[in-house]
Amino acid sequence: MNLLNLDELLLIAQRTLEQKDVLILDSQLNRGSNDLLGYMGEYYKLNLNVQTRGDAIRNYNLIYFVKSLPYQNEPQKAECERKGVFPKESLIYAKILPNIQKYGTKKLFPKCYYCRQDVIVLEDLGQNYRHLNASTDSDSLDCCKLILEHLSELHACSIAWEEKENISIDQLYGEDLNELLLSRDNSWFMTGLKGIIFLAQRHPDYQDEWSQKFIKEKLYDILLKTEEFAKPSKYLRNSFCHRDAWQRNIFFKFPSTEDQTSPSSCCLVDFQLAKYCSPCLDVLFVLYMVVSAEQRKDVNEDCLEHYFNSLQSHFQRLGLPRDLVTRQRFLDECEQMRLAGLLIFDYYLNEDRSGLYLKVIKEQPGYEQIIMTPIKELLEYILKTKQSEIMP
Repeated sequence: MNLLNLDELLLIAQRTLEQKDVLILDSQLNRGSNDLLGYMGEYYKLNLNVQTRGDAIRNYNLIYFVKSLPYQNEPQKAECERKGVFPKESLIYAKILPNIQKYGTKKLFPKCYYCRQDVIVLEDLGQNYRHLNASTDSDSLDCCKLILEHLSELHACSIAWEEKENISIDQLYGEDLNELLLSRDNSWFMTGLKGIIFLAQRHPDYQDEWSQKFIKEKLYDILLKTEEFAKPSKYLRNSFCHRDAWQRNIFFKFPSTEDQTSPSSCCLVDFQLAKYCSPCLDVLFVLYMVVSAEQRKDVNEDCLEHYFNSLQSHFQRLGLPRDLVTRQRFLDECEQMRLAGLLIFDYYLNEDRSGLYLKVIKEQPGYEQIIMTPIKELLEYILKTKQSEIMP
């Protein structure tokens, strides 16, 4: 199957080199390695050998990252088409991200050279960036703060686009930025809720009659209400949010000097879950998916403050009123939305495997404590903050 025809390849090369007189000498499209595999798409590396003819003849070897509908897997392809995953991300790369980037001071995302409703051609970040190596790179806190700085600039630049050009991202593209994660239309989300209920009923700290009744009769409805968090906030200034900033969707750039082990910058990929909503969702996603549970208890306040200060510095740079997002409103909304972060943290609940839980718990000592820790954190938060919904 030829994903891209010769005219499309020529256009990609012309956009890359910013000139028209380009000749395609050779092209290769190879399936990506296993670490590039994803559920919502197939990934490739595109190599173009091209020649330009101007004042002098020059040859170039151009490398791109290509993602397409999963044509090799019909059920996944049908699911992507049903959810409109690729039309959504193509629109984001074509119409939203370029308008955000022009207010930025650094690369916020990979450059898009071409997109259709079923394929997106991006610069290959792997040439200059890489994923973190958990065994050799610096601790997650430094990286977490770097990601939060990056997100604060993405958020601030999207607000600057609205303020300076008198537009509303929600009015222009709200219907296109459909929710794909916190939605009852998402089977991962719904099955995850059932998995949480299953494990909560088994938690040794909640075996009393009242707790079991609460878990059985009320917990599911409370968890389902996290759908509301994905809608634009009525309390805090909304922004364009990435919504999926976990390790595999973040590329880091490291200084060339060997004594510098901490990354100097990062770049976000995969905007399929992006939404116009409260920036707190992005912040919480990072805190619950990048920082370990043990570390999060110690650094949560520090990270929230770091993000807020970074956001305010971008407001100042962009000439935006600092009270567009106040500290108190930001902290209040983070606390209110923490349930969404806790829910996402239970990422292992993305398929119905109740029987597998019991099997592994029986065979592997210590596994039960590992999977029950986030369940307890979730229940503690709900019992503390949702008393009006819990009490009869």
